[in-house]
This record gives sequence, C-alpha cells and structure tokens, in this order.
Amino acid sequence: MSTRQQLSLCLDLVESMNRFIRAGKWHKLSALESEYSCAFEQLKAGFSAASVDADDMQTMIRLEQQQRRMRRVLSRGLKETGEKLAVIEDARKRLNISSQVAATLA
Repeated sequence: MSTRQQLSLCLDLVESMNRFIRAGKWHKLSALESEYSCAFEQLKAGFSAASVDADDMQTMIRLEQQQRRMRRVLSRGLKETGEKLAVIEDARKRLNISSQVAATLA
C-alpha cells in the first residue's frame, strides 16, 4: 500500500472513530482503534523508510491534528459518561435506601 493510501486510510479511520465517539457507540470504538493503530504503525514505518513529498507531509500533519481532536472529543465523551454513571449510581443508592425503609415500615 502506498503512503498516500495509508494516509487516506488513517484519516478515514480517525473520522470514523470521531463519529462513533460523538454517537456514544463505545462498543464499536475498540475495533476501530485497533485497526487504526496497525495502520498508523505501517504509515510511520513507510514514512521513515521513504522520502516523503510535501503533500504527504501536509496530510500527515492534518492526520496528527485530527488525532488530537479525536482524543479531546473522546476525553470529553468519557467524562460525560462518567458523570451520567455517577448520577445513576446516586439514584440507585437512594432508591435502595428508600426501599429498605419501606420494607422496615411494612
């Protein structure tokens, strides 16, 4: 696979991961992340082994920018999910206490 094809594949995978993160489809993210890691490692190996033209270097810079954006979106999504889980856990605890009190009064 050429460097341009690898760059294109990596860009597509990052964009797909962004879509899944925004949609909250965490279960699909793991497989994409694994595929992306392999593709990115191949891309890095190709970059070090061959001379790279200016267009490919600009695309690589864009890929790195998208990676950082994706990580920020992922971090934000995980934080929001954690906060939602904390609210649910608090509600569960209150419900459990209420049902215990109701059981003792009955």
